[in-house]
Amino acid sequence: MNAAVITKIEYKLPGSENFIVLDIVPQSGKLKEDPKPTNAGLVYNTLVDFLIAGISGELDYEIKSINNRKAYFRVTDADDVVYLVGSTDYPARLSAQIDLGGTPGAFKGYRCTITQNSTTGCTVQ
Repeated sequence: MNAAVITKIEYKLPGSENFIVLDIVPQSGKLKEDPKPTNAGLVYNTLVDFLIAGISGELDYEIKSINNRKAYFRVTDADDVVYLVGSTDYPARLSAQIDLGGTPGAFKGYRCTITQNSTTGCTVQ
């Protein structure tokens, strides 16, 4: 399963009630789910890559507050299909790296990846 164009990503930390929207670069993301056979059955490796433009103190604080923590994510594609990545049994994790660009006009912001390994994969809402 591949969702070619990601238009919206939201996250929720365990214990929180509401999802919070991440201000991603529109159409910068992709979702990929790869089933791998094991001796115990299939394990789904879910991967979501996307960009967040800009760097500010507030944005840096938000990214660092969810970086490498267990979380739940709602990923919406261009067809308005919503995928849930992460669950109570198989939480997802976000990994973000600052990219300051090396030349004038280069991308400056965060390169982000959400990963989840589970026996169920992401679900369509």
